[in-house]
Amino acid sequence: MTYASQISDLAQLTEEALQDPGLTDNPTTYVDLLGTLLSFQGVEVWGEQFDGLNDEEYEVPCPTCDTENFIVFGEYGFFSTTDSMYMRTSTSARQVPLRPQAPASFEGLAQKLHSRALTDGQPDIARKLTYVFGSAQCAECDAVFSVEEAIVAQWG
Repeated sequence: MTYASQISDLAQLTEEALQDPGLTDNPTTYVDLLGTLLSFQGVEVWGEQFDGLNDEEYEVPCPTCDTENFIVFGEYGFFSTTDSMYMRTSTSARQVPLRPQAPASFEGLAQKLHSRALTDGQPDIARKLTYVFGSAQCAECDAVFSVEEAIVAQWG
């Protein structure tokens, strides 16, 4: 692989930055650094899309009807909706509660990221991951789908 040594060095530097409390006290910076590390580790999709945790939403099509759903997890609640202006109190769009995955059932990348966030003192990020690796119900057709799989399908 071209530049393998340099990429390895950059991954190590990013790992060191993740251990620096001065950098990781801010959850936004923590997510950015962890996303960067995932990129250097060759984790497809998540290296580029992990920052959705900072935005507290992912926009993905329903795998059944193709309607765009906003998967919202954070300040405005934990739901799926088809309304891009869900943050306005005047919205009357349907908001369907998300179904978080229990951390005990996490495997692979989900388990690695959740455990890492807890170990690194980022419980809010760990909580958001339960929704990102959980399920959503389409606000249009009611189909239930995996948020993670929808994200990977969208950007994979």
